[in-house]
Amino acid sequence: MDTNPQLLYPLLQASSLPSPASSLPTSSSEDGPPDNRVRPRRRPIPRKGHTKSRRGCLNCKRRKVKCSETLPCCGPCERLGLACEYRDNADVAVMVSSPAQALQATPTQFTMQDLQFFQHFLFHAYPPLPLKGDSVWKEVAALSHSFDYLIHAMLGLSASHLSLGSSADYEPQALAHRVYAISSLNAALSKPCTSKAEGDALFATMMALTFQSSYMPEGMLEFLSMIRGCMVVSATAMPNFTESAFQSFSPEGHEKSVHELNPDAPEYGANSDIFAAAAVSARALGPLCRSVLEVRYLGILEGILKATQRSDVDAFLQVSAAYRILGEVSSWEFDLFINASNFTAQLIMAHFFIVEYVVGLATLKPVMDSYWFRKVVVSSWIYHLEKKLPDELKPYLRWPLEYARGAVKEQPRLIEMLD
Repeated sequence: MDTNPQLLYPLLQASSLPSPASSLPTSSSEDGPPDNRVRPRRRPIPRKGHTKSRRGCLNCKRRKVKCSETLPCCGPCERLGLACEYRDNADVAVMVSSPAQALQATPTQFTMQDLQFFQHFLFHAYPPLPLKGDSVWKEVAALSHSFDYLIHAMLGLSASHLSLGSSADYEPQALAHRVYAISSLNAALSKPCTSKAEGDALFATMMALTFQSSYMPEGMLEFLSMIRGCMVVSATAMPNFTESAFQSFSPEGHEKSVHELNPDAPEYGANSDIFAAAAVSARALGPLCRSVLEVRYLGILEGILKATQRSDVDAFLQVSAAYRILGEVSSWEFDLFINASNFTAQLIMAHFFIVEYVVGLATLKPVMDSYWFRKVVVSSWIYHLEKKLPDELKPYLRWPLEYARGAVKEQPRLIEMLD
């Protein structure tokens, strides 16, 4: 596995580090006889002037990443599957002349509303993983005063959580905190981690950003990128995961917690009709697969569906293992898998997320009760995929779409998310 977080995780590309060669000592005069020849001074090479472009798309501006400015869709938006939008010249002029707008994207002072977000995070919005991890997140929250990226990731997650769970719209605040958290995290990842507390803060920030992306109506591909980012940070940027506050979130610790929540494994049959229909639909995706990872992930999905015939607990543990695959493959394999034009992979993941939700509902009911809108968001992902899917591939989305339509009837709020 490629262990460079700046290569593996495209959304958090920090600036390049200095070359190791630049820190090596130069040869001294002791290495040979002195050279008394007079060398002419080299003329300095003039630096090329840099002009900052103001013509990037709105998504790249919000995320503070370089925009390729290609039309109709820029490179970063195409990779993440986002709707690419540009401002007209008048809007750009307003942005340049209005410092107040720029400050809103990178908040440096906290408001009373931020205190509300912080309180909501502590009691309701902290990530549901690790299982039974409320004490872990309270411990981590105590570190937030020392790490800007952590506090802003927490506030952004809380704002998104409140927006989904109420009639209020806190998405502008959620996005502003998210942009600031990612920018600050980039800077932190460009330096070696020096302490357990910093390692916990880095991983907690990635967890918060990941769960926030799972709340985004069009965030399926970004969610997958964040999942990989979590694994990269835990493997490369933390001094020792076994001493971390998140040590119970190891594969072994997670499996133990799942079994503790299910002393009597749920009997097969409650969702057998759903799983049978999913198996038929997933099997039809086989001829579409072209890459090794597509074939592998489809096989994992079919294995999960077979495991449901034994118990939902066995199936859920295989779901957890499926996520770990995303951190094990090479960078180019992963980038190809989450490419916005890779509809085969997105069809596979549409099936996967529904199966994950149904299995999780059976095995982790206490957790899923606080994560009730997961079905709504997954259904939103499926609806957005259907809008951009080529006509010849739409039959392969029929079963996921039927499931999403059922969610619309149960959760009218989904209609608002699709507008």
